[in-house]
Amino acid sequence: MAKNILIISLTRMGDLIQTTPLIKGLRKKHPSARITLMVSSDFADAVSLIPDIDESVVFNLRQFKDTEDWEDKSWVKIYQYIELELNKIRDQSFDLLVNLSHSRFSALMVHYLKIKNVIGFHCNGSGDRMTGHSWMQYFGTEPFNRNYNEFNLVEIFSRSGGVDPSGMKINVLDASNGFNLNELIVPYYPSHNDEIHIGFQIGSSLENRRWSTQSFAKLADSLVESLNARILLFGVASESASANETIQLANHKDQIIDLTGKTDLKQLTGILKQCQYLVTNDTGTMHLAAALDTKIIGLFFAHAHPFETAPYSPGHLIFQARIPCAPCSYGVHCNNIVCVEKVLPDHILSVIKSHMENEKWVLPNSLNASSEVNVYETVLSSSGIIQLKPLIKHKVEIDDIFRFAYSVLWRETLDQETRVDFTGVSFGSEIMEDYNCSDFHAMTKGLSQKVSLLEEMETLGKAGMQICENIVRISSGERILPVKLVKFGEDINHVDEKIDLLGMANPELKPIANMFSKRKENLDGSDISRLGIESRNCYKLLNNESRRLIEILSDLEQQISTSLSPGYNRHNSIKVAVPGR
Repeated sequence: MAKNILIISLTRMGDLIQTTPLIKGLRKKHPSARITLMVSSDFADAVSLIPDIDESVVFNLRQFKDTEDWEDKSWVKIYQYIELELNKIRDQSFDLLVNLSHSRFSALMVHYLKIKNVIGFHCNGSGDRMTGHSWMQYFGTEPFNRNYNEFNLVEIFSRSGGVDPSGMKINVLDASNGFNLNELIVPYYPSHNDEIHIGFQIGSSLENRRWSTQSFAKLADSLVESLNARILLFGVASESASANETIQLANHKDQIIDLTGKTDLKQLTGILKQCQYLVTNDTGTMHLAAALDTKIIGLFFAHAHPFETAPYSPGHLIFQARIPCAPCSYGVHCNNIVCVEKVLPDHILSVIKSHMENEKWVLPNSLNASSEVNVYETVLSSSGIIQLKPLIKHKVEIDDIFRFAYSVLWRETLDQETRVDFTGVSFGSEIMEDYNCSDFHAMTKGLSQKVSLLEEMETLGKAGMQICENIVRISSGERILPVKLVKFGEDINHVDEKIDLLGMANPELKPIANMFSKRKENLDGSDISRLGIESRNCYKLLNNESRRLIEILSDLEQQISTSLSPGYNRHNSIKVAVPGR
């Protein structure tokens, strides 16, 4: 049991809030442990919102941003600061480190700290990338396989720490005691008792993730005219220009209050608690509102992907364009962000009005299966996990089938400590409830082809296992035969090339191929026999996961096809590609 835990989260405020179930779980697993949270200076104020933390460490590299303030304008000054701060941390003798940041810098920091038990991104003595824990290895592969990921960062973070997130939601400490909304807004505009307050977060960390100021302005006018709403604009000072543009485009300027750059976290917390709704891009403010149970209409554009970062609490609504390029891949710069045009102000107005009337989300008739929009509600699944439920029943696609199959596979296999048992669960019923499966029979041929390729992946796993067994046998003998070891090394490289090519050529198989590569990336040392044993385990996992994915796809196909056509003759189904079952 750990006694002194360090958690590193150096990215965004939203990520900090999304760590709260992990921290709560670690507190429960290690009740006597001291938990320290390391954050960047940009989000130091947010630490006051995070429960179950004993201490915080603020890493401040911003102080070196303006070189005019340096006495010597030397990198030595930065190095000395980093060394001093890391030595202070190392002296505290932490016995468990959880690194939720994925930068090279954080990996080097972790290596310098010399903490024995590391979860997350780090590096070995040669500077090679390493990733502790299977769920953090998955986290490293997910950005390259976004279409097949159904896990919120909250679940990934929690499971990486051996914490089962079932029944949990994000949580923050209430920093708004004694806060009075009227005291803040009256200096700007007089308040009226019959108003409702609706917040807009018009900015985001990346500009191309933002809904247009024209759309926000049109929605503001509609909410004022239909609901007598008072609109509160949130954001940091750098977003004031967008706020001003929104106000200038609106007709009811006197009903919009610009609070960008005018609130601290205590005030923001107090205002969000008194807002009936928040319309927001994918931001830290969104996660804060979710923790405070303010109803959210989340807008996900460009790189923002709701399966990764939707608010982790039930009852919120998410809009995303349903076009082939959404979400953008990381590293892609789009010159024509058409996704922001798919979600209309009238859509948002309609769902807010219906929710006020019915206390549930009801979509307008204009949003249907022909719309280029995905709309999800965050719901609590039967297993207690926050998931996205589609409110528009689009036709099921092969990516949907594989995304669901992978969600079952990884929860079953990645970690025994938080393993989910799906024995007796009917996988197909959930897909049929959420998607239009009327054309599913036409998809089975494509599924059968993918299953054949998975069988090829399974065979490659067996081949790799056999080569590793030969390596272990030879390297463990009295006479090591270098010529044979070189030959087996060449054979291993040949198998790995085939695995990589199979994944690159077939995106549906790439998550399995990437997880295999990530595991092999973590092999370290020069003991040939031990490396052979550890490599054999990598190939064994590849073999087992390929087989299990085939079984899950086969079960899905059987359940959906039988439901669509009772008595369905399955001689053309993907089951044929699973001999021996």
